[in-house]
Amino acid sequence: MTLFTTAPRLLVDRLLQKFGRAAGLVLLARVLQNLNGFLLSILIVRRFGLQGAGTLVIATIAIVILALIGTCGLPYTLARMNIDPKQRNTVGLFACMAVVPLSLPFVGALGLIVGHSHKEALVIALLALGGPFFAQTNITNALQVLLNKPGDAIIPPIGNLLGLIVAAWVSPGFVTFAAILAAFRFAAIGCAFLRLPCRRTSFRMLITHMADGARYLIADAINLGTDQAAMLILSFILSRAQLGLLGLCRQLITVSDTPGWSQIQAFYPGMVADPARNGPLLISRLRWIGIVSAASVALLTAPLGLWIYRAPGFLVLAPLLQVSTPIRYLLAAYDTRLRALGLVAASNRISAIRGVLTLAIIPAGAWAAGAFGAVVAIIIQVVLATYLTRRVPIYGTQPALKSFAIVKPIS
Repeated sequence: MTLFTTAPRLLVDRLLQKFGRAAGLVLLARVLQNLNGFLLSILIVRRFGLQGAGTLVIATIAIVILALIGTCGLPYTLARMNIDPKQRNTVGLFACMAVVPLSLPFVGALGLIVGHSHKEALVIALLALGGPFFAQTNITNALQVLLNKPGDAIIPPIGNLLGLIVAAWVSPGFVTFAAILAAFRFAAIGCAFLRLPCRRTSFRMLITHMADGARYLIADAINLGTDQAAMLILSFILSRAQLGLLGLCRQLITVSDTPGWSQIQAFYPGMVADPARNGPLLISRLRWIGIVSAASVALLTAPLGLWIYRAPGFLVLAPLLQVSTPIRYLLAAYDTRLRALGLVAASNRISAIRGVLTLAIIPAGAWAAGAFGAVVAIIIQVVLATYLTRRVPIYGTQPALKSFAIVKPIS
């Protein structure tokens, strides 16, 4: 009995020691969130088939876009705000409250345009409300790290998990399932903010800080917007079953990216304060984490494909797509470098170029060879994007940062 109680604690302690306390705790929360994503896809595939997974892929288009835009760029600017911490929390709370009503027209339009029936349109809209939830989660995580409360990052994924359990237990159909899940997600964000003290703040200050954060949002909006636009195009090229298979493979990408984004979120305040030192340290960590993460997630494909999803094509496409994981880690590091240095214009320009490549390469691959062609095209696009972003000049503004381009650890 002692082994069962001490082994998990030792594993957590080792993880926190390896990643750092803040990054480790955020990682644990993100891992649980990814497990929730797996559970969601498994429940949908088992209850509603691959067609249901295809519906989830369409909703994911809105989820990814809204999860980004709904943050108003605050995860990049909260560490830069020279205001009282309680007022900073108020800025985050205001953004979290505003994102829900602002998202409703978008998710409704997506369901009506793409849905094959009124029922599927409603399901798409309800599932797409996960976008505001994940935006709210990213904002609260950034605030929790700044307040030295990274352990509170577990609250949103716990609420998400409870929502999945209740939805699977009591929902008679797909619509009710999606509605229950959305309700539990938003309730979890409310609980998280109960742990964040706030102070009255002027409306002008709220708008000023949100507008400042929006400047950092343009590049990410282009990158993720074009990626999801490509998936929307694929919904007219691939069958729902093929689209569902591709969506399951892309879900594993989210899992393999989780350790890296946890590092970036924990490192970003330090990057802003001292990019010359923390930049090389971050990229050094991301190198080996990306390789280990890709290999570990690739091992999951056999049991998932054979026993969970029962999709033979998954056994080929999912490991193949993991080839892009270490390269994406480098891409994330170079993107973070530009934001930490405040090079917003340069980040926007390179993102626009990458967006054009995304819309050209991925649909072409799907048209030529179906889901397999789409996976190969995604890998090619990531390689080109990393190469182009790596070449963005930064030396004219801060010559001391030349060392960042050298991938080596700091002693």
